[in-house]
Amino acid sequence: MKKIIVCIATLDTKGQEIKFIKDIIERRGHKALIVDNGILGKPTIHPDITREEVAASAGTTLDEIKAIGDESKAVEIMTMGLCNLVKNLYHSGRLDGMISIGGGMGTSMATTAMKELPLGVPKLMVSTKVAQSGTGKEYMGTKDITMVSSVADIAGLNRLTKKIATNAAGAIVGMVESPKVEIVDKPLIVISMNGTTTKCGSKVMSMLEEENYEVVVFHSIGVGGKALEEFIKNEPVKAVIELGLNEIGNELFGGMASAGPARLEAAGEKGILQIITPASVDFINFLAPDTVPPRYKNRNLIFHNPQATTLRLSSDEMILVAEVMAEKLNRAIGPVRVLIPAHGFSSWDQRGKSFYDPEADRVFIDSLKRRLRSSIMVSEIEVHINDNQFADAIVEEIRKNALEWERRELKSS
Repeated sequence: MKKIIVCIATLDTKGQEIKFIKDIIERRGHKALIVDNGILGKPTIHPDITREEVAASAGTTLDEIKAIGDESKAVEIMTMGLCNLVKNLYHSGRLDGMISIGGGMGTSMATTAMKELPLGVPKLMVSTKVAQSGTGKEYMGTKDITMVSSVADIAGLNRLTKKIATNAAGAIVGMVESPKVEIVDKPLIVISMNGTTTKCGSKVMSMLEEENYEVVVFHSIGVGGKALEEFIKNEPVKAVIELGLNEIGNELFGGMASAGPARLEAAGEKGILQIITPASVDFINFLAPDTVPPRYKNRNLIFHNPQATTLRLSSDEMILVAEVMAEKLNRAIGPVRVLIPAHGFSSWDQRGKSFYDPEADRVFIDSLKRRLRSSIMVSEIEVHINDNQFADAIVEEIRKNALEWERRELKSS
């Protein structure tokens, strides 16, 4: 079946390159729509959707955008138009996948538009910025955008850029030709987790899957928490199990795994069950040792690998984490269950390990208990977070709520 692939580029500088990709796509039996997201220079090829149409999608004209005289503002408006255009194409059935090529401005504009598309819709960006920015995570955000490094500058067709463009065209064609994934009709549960709580998370996931739940796990390294919050808002999630709340401290104390100020809020706003643990609240994350701010250099640090350094939080810092967590959980309109492993919150926070600090943990526990509203159930369990008994306790909370879910579904049907 013929698919429609939207191809985006600034046609005054990337016209021949995107046409090369379009020709490959159409030789493979699909339709390619070229969209011009340029502003100033003259297009070198004729697009299917002009830059004037992109500007119109932002509620303005290209001449008005040019007259602003501010490049960043002009790009902002054209990006808004591109986002609106892409959404309209998708909802009208004229977009099965999207590919773009570009430098800094083109990458920013195209990936912003790609983020408007649902997860699962193929999105591929060929960019000069990938190598410069490492993983390019600032462009991908929480969406499934595939980033391809152009290696050389995208300036003309040559033996190298042709190879990159050919592979990219083949990749987007392969993506749109992939069969649709069958959605399994099982209750959906979301888990946050990281390497320091993998033992617990893996056992919980295994037990829940045996009981016919579908489980989606998000890695709590910043973008994972953002993706979790977004997923909860958009999918029929029954419950969230928090086994990776280091992102809270990262936001508060300048770590590199912050998920932003809205972490730990979507489930409460939506009214779904939250099973909260203090998993990984004992530390925050940095990358290489030289990324640790000077104020933390003489603190308790673990150099996990060349690109992962962690800092043990102090008692005072743990109090602030507890305050923030309590404030967010107290606003929840749905059920909240707090399970606390009294003997440590991460694999590094146990007797004999570098982050073992029972006094700081106790300060956190007492502070959290004191601030939570009385209707929130808190259970303190005399185990470490990665002990099997703790995983059992988490799954038992899911079981207790399963009958209530069934009653609600029967009532609504």
